[in-house]
Amino acid sequence: MQTRTSAGQIFPYPASGDLVEENPPYFCWLREPETNEYRVEVADLDGNIIWQAVTDRNYIVPERAFPAGRYRWNLWCGDNERGWYDFTIADNAVEFIRPRAREVFDKVPANIHPRHLFYKSDIAAMLDEKSAELETLRRNISLALSRPLPEPPKYHKDKNAVEYREYFGAYRDWCDRDMVACALGWAILDDRAAGEKARELLLTICDWNPLGPTSLVYPWNDEIGLSNARCLPSVYDLIYDLLTEQQRYLVEKTIEAYASQCEERLTKLDFPQNPGNSHSGRIPAYLGEAAMILKDSKYINQEILVRWLELALDIYGSIFPFYGTPDGGWAEGVFYATSYTRWYIPFFMAVERFAGVRFLDRPFYQRVIHYFMHFAPPERENHPFCDGYWCNSDDEEWPGFFAQNPYRFYAERFGPARAVELSHKYAAPRIFKLHLLDIFIPAGKVPESHLTGEPSAIGNFSKAGFVSCQTNVSDQSDNTALLIRASRYGSASHQHADQGSFALIKNNVTLITPSGYFGRAYGTRHHREWTRTTQAHNCVLVDGVGQLPSSHTDVGVFTECRRGDDGVFHVAVDLSQAYPMLRGYTRKFEFDGRELLIIDDIESDKPCKISWLLHTLSRPILTGDGRLKLSHKGQGFLLTPSDRFISVDITDQFAVDVNDGVADNVSVSLPKQYHVNYGTSESCKHKIRVLIELM
Repeated sequence: MQTRTSAGQIFPYPASGDLVEENPPYFCWLREPETNEYRVEVADLDGNIIWQAVTDRNYIVPERAFPAGRYRWNLWCGDNERGWYDFTIADNAVEFIRPRAREVFDKVPANIHPRHLFYKSDIAAMLDEKSAELETLRRNISLALSRPLPEPPKYHKDKNAVEYREYFGAYRDWCDRDMVACALGWAILDDRAAGEKARELLLTICDWNPLGPTSLVYPWNDEIGLSNARCLPSVYDLIYDLLTEQQRYLVEKTIEAYASQCEERLTKLDFPQNPGNSHSGRIPAYLGEAAMILKDSKYINQEILVRWLELALDIYGSIFPFYGTPDGGWAEGVFYATSYTRWYIPFFMAVERFAGVRFLDRPFYQRVIHYFMHFAPPERENHPFCDGYWCNSDDEEWPGFFAQNPYRFYAERFGPARAVELSHKYAAPRIFKLHLLDIFIPAGKVPESHLTGEPSAIGNFSKAGFVSCQTNVSDQSDNTALLIRASRYGSASHQHADQGSFALIKNNVTLITPSGYFGRAYGTRHHREWTRTTQAHNCVLVDGVGQLPSSHTDVGVFTECRRGDDGVFHVAVDLSQAYPMLRGYTRKFEFDGRELLIIDDIESDKPCKISWLLHTLSRPILTGDGRLKLSHKGQGFLLTPSDRFISVDITDQFAVDVNDGVADNVSVSLPKQYHVNYGTSESCKHKIRVLIELM
């Protein structure tokens, strides 16, 4: 009972021993096949039942807060009892009473546009406070006005047409960038040309069949549909007064079609049971936005809108974010975190403005700014770990997906002061490439229960699978960072089979890095058979075999994370579950900012050989005394290998080429990476000590 069988399934919560920092807590569990009715009981430590409820869902939230303190909760599935889990509600827990959809819906102002991102009364303050961002917006508008309207996709019927990957990359420029910029230009700047361009783009998109290749449900790839579900409601609200009644009908029915697809997708997936589908976590927000923007529509059943809003509020008030954890980390890595933590902001802020409901006070949202300070500095050469670690916001591969300003909104709302400074630094790039919908939103109020403080030298995001040890986190140009991954989330979604991997970065220069790319697109043979596998990471292979990719069983556990009084960082991870062929495996890191000592203790029932892997962005060389030296962009290290190593190999070749299986006309050219493989002799016990001295 209550055993996870796939990586996308919910983790039962609160787990035994959890400290809960929101009140009331939500309770969730795995569905059991033999029942559709669950009874939840919450008791104090004396055994007194203080709250109970019955539901047919796999999650529930009490309607009231509990006093701070220790509790137990139990789950009954028919006659079967799971057993009691202990948990504690923190003294400083955020009180968050979940809203009811009807109450929120009734508070959405009728017949007022714009209302979703801001009111007209907010514009004067934005003109004063966001002058730099408005200059960037004007440049975006000029760019959009110079570009033709998009042609509909034809890749589903014409083998000579622009293929899907290239088309949807261009489509984001039309939809998420140009159309949104022009709609904002009309609403904020009263720019008539921008408004007319936004209208042209909106009506052009609405002319296409939302059930065809621009859909977000099977059998189509979903990126175009996701852009439409995300952008059409807000753009409609912003340029409402530029549309005729006939055009409003077309747009509203198109929004309804995409919202219905959002609901269909969440329902078929059983999202509360399976929230690990990477693209689906954002769509409750799009569903809720459609509901609020279509209020008082003459063409859409209003009770359907309340149902949509209820689904969105239920998900965001309980199990979401699946990949975001109360410590502020994001399990899929920082490339995805900088985008996936933006998609829902317009919805959250609209609910807050209309009904006073503050989703962003929940622990993850308060703390994610610290995760960004440790893992997302834009000037870093790359951003370990997980898919997209190699991308920056200016890369042509995914422009703007690594957010141009990862600190925006969270810094202004939650601090700390250094994050606010960084947010202002990156506030106004030459053009906005993506994520325009959360730039011009009133910031809202600082939470009453503030869970964050100044940035720490240790960024402990171990619930999401990451730890960061930094000598000067507030100034990355004069900083050395050791980053480590060990995660309960496994190696599925955008994660890799890299438990225990690490990266070393000095003054924004990456010295030790993950390796591999998508190649032409997500899911190429190179991506599947190199990037996502252990051989691409700073891990070990056992007799040439690594961890299991795409698996919920490939997990690592942080067992120590501290900084001593002498300033030395100590981090340890248990990797035994990630290497089931071993009896046990622990990896320890000792780091003082100048030297990094890595100690691997490996035991197996039968003799085995270990391959100890390291990856860099410049070619390292072997010195005369057998050490490994790297010089890269003015930084470097000297590695003293373990005396257990009997061989070393250095290559710039991937086992699977970046363009393997890719047609010549869409092949890609990407920077070389270098791969070091130290080998041992056979033994049942391996004690491997590697010293890395920064130069």
